Amino acid sequence: MAPSNVARRELTVALEQGLHVVPCSVIAKTAREFNGSVRILRGGMVADATSIFDLLGLNAQRGTVLTLEADGEGAAEFLDRLVSLFESGFDTPR
Repeated sequence: MAPSNVARRELTVALEQGLHVVPCSVIAKTAREFNGSVRILRGGMVADATSIFDLLGLNAQRGTVLTLEADGEGAAEFLDRLVSLFESGFDTPR
């Protein structure tokens, strides 16, 4: 049985306005560059990270804990890239 290529990272949303349209569009655009599947989980909700509407549906306000999950070759490195986006505030004012 082949080893799993699923990677996970947990983080807390630090953006003052939470995940609104701008960061969701950056996440979706970035996720489309990954050759595999990318999901963001909040509690029992799962969002396809390539879908702005799915991401907005998470209603992730500041302080919300999210789990980022990617499946595919290079998943861990890709999630590190996504985490960096969150940590940079998506290069938007916080």
